[in-house]
Amino acid sequence: MELTAVKRRWPLRLAIIVMVVVALFYVGGGWYFSGQIRSGGLEPAAPERNFGVTIERIDGDTVVLSGDDTAIDDPGEYSLYWDGGFGLLGDVESITPEGVRRPFVVAVGSPPPLTPQEVDFDSWYYPANPGDAGLVFEDVIYSSPVGDMNAWYVPAGDLPAETWAIHAHGWRTDRREAIRTLPTFHGVGIDSLVIEYRNDPDAPPDPTALYRFGRTEWQDIEGAVRYALDHGAQRVILVGYSTGATGEMAFLERSELAGSVVGLVFDSPNIDFGRVIKTQARDTALIPGLPFTVPDSLTATAMLIADLRYDVGWRDIDYVDHDHPLTVPALVFHGDADGTVPLSVSEDFAKAHPDQVRLVITAQADHVRSWNVDRDRYERMLSEFLTAL
Repeated sequence: MELTAVKRRWPLRLAIIVMVVVALFYVGGGWYFSGQIRSGGLEPAAPERNFGVTIERIDGDTVVLSGDDTAIDDPGEYSLYWDGGFGLLGDVESITPEGVRRPFVVAVGSPPPLTPQEVDFDSWYYPANPGDAGLVFEDVIYSSPVGDMNAWYVPAGDLPAETWAIHAHGWRTDRREAIRTLPTFHGVGIDSLVIEYRNDPDAPPDPTALYRFGRTEWQDIEGAVRYALDHGAQRVILVGYSTGATGEMAFLERSELAGSVVGLVFDSPNIDFGRVIKTQARDTALIPGLPFTVPDSLTATAMLIADLRYDVGWRDIDYVDHDHPLTVPALVFHGDADGTVPLSVSEDFAKAHPDQVRLVITAQADHVRSWNVDRDRYERMLSEFLTAL
């Protein structure tokens, strides 16, 4: 009799054990990965150099590169940074077992030693400030609710232009990210204000000490727009690189100054951070060394816990699915090899606003590298868009 009762109870006990294991997996795993969302996405950090590329040889005006940076054989124009100098790279000439050969010229400082030298492969192209692109600029300060912010003012002429572009850099980057496009704005007579914003290394922090993906950063965009309007601008173009686009989208939805905006230019816009998390989780090992990635259900749990722990506001920072209508024209560049923000984000943004958004897809371009891969096309389409506004 007792044996029969035990046999009847073991399925229930097994079910309870399974439920406990599943609960521990999702609660424990969700808690762990919510912490990863914080450290890998919400916590501010200064941009870092990655010395993962080696100069194997310099032959006159060419260089042979090797290393673990997969971008060294990407098409287009890039640059190299080393201790004591900075150089410019042309498109790939050849790929051999020794490495990748590209045109090369020293732009700043001393040439690298003619021995294997570790360098940083840089997509920002220009090393320090708009002067490296041949542009006159001025260091200025604008105000936001959290304090004063630094900016570069790049005038297109002797007097302030009627139209100003406000450039906001991306996640864990800095103002140098915008230098590549400044000559095009300058060439069509548009002044540029290239801004720092909260949580940048030299800027005041957000009260939460976290990135808010537009929920608070929009106030910094508002401060920059107000500075432009107070200094001669009558019209404003918002230019956002990656996560810089989030503060600008939130500004359009919330600011009383949004009516001054006449156009948007986005490059690889990170305007659905939740989708970025989901996409990257599918490529993340659940347990290092094992061929299992994080399941979608665990990612959803982690995102829910992250929302509870850090007040992420996933719905608020999904600017693709917002009901807020886009009333100004937008030019969006996005590479089809973007390993950070899926191309689908920009594709869905364009579908949501078919009359306003023009999406330009660049083949073989990674994150915010459309300019590098096809500079002539990028600058031509940007110039045409700006001229038509």
